[in-house]
Order: sequence, then structure tokens, then C-alpha cells
Amino acid sequence: MAMWHLMLKKPAFTKGQAKHIVYTLQDAGTFGGFPLKKVGIVRDTEDLLYIDLSFTQPIGLTQALFEEMVKYLMVLSGRLETAPLSVYFAIMQKTFDELDITYQHYPDNSLDIVFWQGSPIVAPPEDKEELRFRDDE
Repeated sequence: MAMWHLMLKKPAFTKGQAKHIVYTLQDAGTFGGFPLKKVGIVRDTEDLLYIDLSFTQPIGLTQALFEEMVKYLMVLSGRLETAPLSVYFAIMQKTFDELDITYQHYPDNSLDIVFWQGSPIVAPPEDKEELRFRDDE
């Protein structure tokens, strides 16, 4: 079993975005093709939103697959999972450095993954068809 502790930096991420990640994964029942065990918001502080994500991982992940799975969480945070492929790949092609994502791997194989900035492209919650670039101001 894999245990990922996701930390989303505020105000770059909202609780609504965190809930969207959680609900979308719960509805799918899988993450990266692996059966989902549990996902939920476990803590909400002034600076960070915390999501714990656990899933059955019968095989090891390559670095490339790991990075795609983490970037997919960024896609979900922007509500872009149903966006045109060009929009999806505009995020997936970026590096962790460009997306400002860091992670720490622990001896028990759990991970802390920190998302320091929000998705560079977001869809308004009321209309996913009106994609826009994130406003950093």
C-alpha cells in the first residue's frame, strides 16, 4: 500500500480545489490505475491544506509514472480533468520545478508532496468550458 501526504499551499489552493481532488478520486475509485484505499482532507491550517491519499500499489513506480501521477493531482486541482488534451498536456509537460512541486520519500515508503503554487491553468468551478490562466495577483 502507498501512502501519500499531500500539502497544498494557501492561498494558491482553496479548500474547494482540495475537495475537488478528493471527490474526483473517490468517484473514480482508482488513482493511476491502482485501487484507491482512502483519500480525504485531514487538516486545514492557516498555511496548508492536507490530504492523505492511500492506494494499493502492487508494483513499484518508475520516476516517470510517479511524476505523471503527481502532475495529474495538479490537473485535478485546476478542474481540468475533462479539458481538451492540449490544455491537459500544457500542465503534464511541465517539470516539478516549473510547477513548484517538491516531495520527500521516507523509509516506510510514504511520501510528503508539497504543491507550493496552484495550477497554471484553471477552470472556473461554475463553467469548465471557460478556461483561463491563473491570476497571480
